[in-house]
Amino acid sequence: MKESSVDLYFFSGTGNTLLAARAVADELRAGGKKVRLLRLEKGIPAPADDTALGIAVTIACFSTYPFVWDVLEKLSAGEGRSAFALSTMGGFSGGLRAPLRALLDKKGFKTVGYAEFVMPSNYANKRIPAEENAVKIRKCEEDARRFARELLEERASWRRGGPLSPFFNWLARKKAPWALMKRSFPLEVDRNSCIQCGKCARLCPAKNIVMEEYPRFLDRCVVCQRCVAFCPPAAISVTGKKYAQYRAVEYDTLVSDTL
Repeated sequence: MKESSVDLYFFSGTGNTLLAARAVADELRAGGKKVRLLRLEKGIPAPADDTALGIAVTIACFSTYPFVWDVLEKLSAGEGRSAFALSTMGGFSGGLRAPLRALLDKKGFKTVGYAEFVMPSNYANKRIPAEENAVKIRKCEEDARRFARELLEERASWRRGGPLSPFFNWLARKKAPWALMKRSFPLEVDRNSCIQCGKCARLCPAKNIVMEEYPRFLDRCVVCQRCVAFCPPAAISVTGKKYAQYRAVEYDTLVSDTL
C-alpha cells in the first residue's frame, strides 16, 4: 500500500473479528503505517488523503450482515485509494469476497488484498472447548499478521470468488435467511438474573433491543450474538437452550476508542 495511514473499520459480534483486525493493525503499525481501528456500525466517513481503507467483518449467512452492507454501500468515492478486507468465520463463507471487491471497485478504490480466517464458533456451544479455541485464535492472529506483511510488501491478492459467490450474497440480502436465523435462535431474558445495565441495548448494531425495565426485543435481530456474549450475568440466552456464553474479548475492549 502506498498510503501512510490506514483506517480499518471492523464489525465484531463476539470479538473474533476484532482480534483478527487488531493483529493486522499491529503488524501494519510495526511496518510504519499509522492505523486507526474504528467501529464500522458507526458509519464510514469520506477517507482522508493518503489513507487506505480496511474492512474487517464477520461472516454470517455465507456473506455478512445486512446493516454492514448498508454501511458499505454508502461509502464515498475511493479516488484510487487502496482498500483491503478481512473476515472471520466458523467454517465457510462463499458470498462476501467477490461482491465486496465489486462494490469497492465500483466506488473507485484499488482493491489490494482480502483474507479469511477461521475462528471459534459463537453459536450453539454446549461447552466452550478452551484449548481448541486457543489454537484457532493463535493461528488466526499469526495468519492475520502474515496478511498484513503481504499488504505492506504489495504481495497480497484478492481472488474474485467462485461461481456461486453472487448467489450466496444474493441470498444473504434477502429476508428469508435472517428470519430463519431468528427462528432458530430466539432470544429471551432471565429477569431473575438481569441486572438492568443496558449493555445489550447499547451494543446491538441492529437497534433490536429497547431498554425498558428489562430488555425488550424487536423484530430486527440478525443473531450477531453480541447481547448474548456480553451480558454480564449471562441473562440473555437462546430460548429453551443451555448454551455456554462465548466471547473473545471483554466489553470494555470492544467499545474502546483506543484499539
